[in-house]
Amino acid sequence: MKDKMIYIMNVDWNWIKQRPHFLAEGLSDIFDITVLYQYRYGRKGFQKRESRTLNLKPIYVVPRIDRYKRIRKLNDSIKSHVIRDIIKKQKPKYLFLTFPDQVSAIPKEFNGIVIYDCMDNHSAFIKDTKQRKRLEKQEATLMVRATAIFASSDKLRAVLTARYSVTTKISVVRNGYSGLILNGIQKSKIQKSEEFTICYFGTISSWFNFEFIEKSLKDFRNLHYLLIGPLAGVTVPTLERIHYTGTVEHDKLYEATKDADCFVMPFIVNEIIESVDPVKLYEYINFNKNIICVYYSEVKRFGDFVHFYTDYKSFKKQIETLIYNQQIKYSMQERITFLQENGWDIRVESIESTITKLRSNLKYENF
Repeated sequence: MKDKMIYIMNVDWNWIKQRPHFLAEGLSDIFDITVLYQYRYGRKGFQKRESRTLNLKPIYVVPRIDRYKRIRKLNDSIKSHVIRDIIKKQKPKYLFLTFPDQVSAIPKEFNGIVIYDCMDNHSAFIKDTKQRKRLEKQEATLMVRATAIFASSDKLRAVLTARYSVTTKISVVRNGYSGLILNGIQKSKIQKSEEFTICYFGTISSWFNFEFIEKSLKDFRNLHYLLIGPLAGVTVPTLERIHYTGTVEHDKLYEATKDADCFVMPFIVNEIIESVDPVKLYEYINFNKNIICVYYSEVKRFGDFVHFYTDYKSFKKQIETLIYNQQIKYSMQERITFLQENGWDIRVESIESTITKLRSNLKYENF
């Protein structure tokens, strides 16, 4: 019989597939997992996603009040109450948390293993000073309460270590790739077109560098952009050669992008992005096309697969180079080897190994 684990997500299960989804699915082969997440009312960009191996429990709160500081605490209270009640009823051996404020839902009497998986520099998303300090206080409590802490990048581990003076608990478990490693993919256009299409898929938010996109459209008359994914607080410029499709199901991304000439990760480097190990780069590599990506320390290790830029001048230069020389930077074998060594199954094995060590070293009443 599998041990019980409560896995609490900070995103809707039907939101664009991210680290929490992949890890929950992978861990469900090992544990009896119940996934708890706040249901998001009226959110655009949802995907229809079910699971045969996970017990999915959406938490229903008061619709559309999270944006209001004074009353959103009501939803925080509802979520904590529901989570605490489920924990008490199920009596899991493991709690897997993914966001700082979830620490308030841990029952005082819970004596199992608490795992904190940190995928982002969460407080960097918050502009309000008081709210940011509040979240960091919650995260500080969680850092102490957690038995194990996973960070998705070296930079994020350094941020957490410096902020909370915690060193021994934190280990890096990067993002990864999940799915079929495709073989022999080629651009599907029968004849070479005069158009050159650069594709992006993923969440489109405030860190997306539309300035460079618009400048490049002026500099290259044959250039087009294909943008795929949900919008989070931004709008896509209504320009003729920017083609925005909205969200595409994860397993249909290849079909949606097969005619693109290359992929791009056009991010504005800030304290949020500096800590990101981008899932999309793993997926871009699997699709066997050239990749243009902004440079920062965490993506240096993708150097054999990516054409980096640091400013608009180098961004423009990379586009120009790829328009006239579309040879893929990496070989088929390099691509396959990289994906095999960086699959989500490898990440899950790393987490399972840590949990196994914790269980053997610690004694809990409910074990």
